Amino acid sequence: MFFDIHELERQKILFEEDFLPGRPGQPVQIDLGEDVWQVEPLHVSGTAELVGPTDIRLRGSLRTAVEVCCDRCLEPARRRVEMEFDLFYQPIQTIAREEEVEVKREDLDVGFYHGDGLRLEDAVKEQILLSLPMKTVCRPDCAGLCPRCGQNRNISRCGCEALPADPRWAVLEKFKQ
Repeated sequence: MFFDIHELERQKILFEEDFLPGRPGQPVQIDLGEDVWQVEPLHVSGTAELVGPTDIRLRGSLRTAVEVCCDRCLEPARRRVEMEFDLFYQPIQTIAREEEVEVKREDLDVGFYHGDGLRLEDAVKEQILLSLPMKTVCRPDCAGLCPRCGQNRNISRCGCEALPADPRWAVLEKFKQ
């Protein structure tokens, strides 16, 4: 869905969209990148309105579920994403200058759009990716992969000997005791 700045000059736009997850052989409606997969329909609803002469404000909510790789064992980990959002966008021309400009605190909460408007899919993608943690673990007690043979230690023990401790860390062992 595209929010055209000229249409927003005339009226506020109410939106309610469902984006289906991609299936093998079919294109995805919202591409979340190589490491994140949408596994449930994505429901987005809210309003888009013009604030000032060219600023767009999006308010609404979204809900879906995604899968990301566990950072310890590399198995898929499912994450629910349910959130409210209140976003402001300005035309990129407002900051596109030749000289360097200091970014003010209030500028950190503003996004930017190109041309005559903003795509809902771009705003939703950004919010989903920002809502995910930096490190994902499939479960709190995930044992991860063996550093020697690569066996997933959640599935079975591999029998590899523990790696010897690096002697440079020996001084820190005192703090453990």
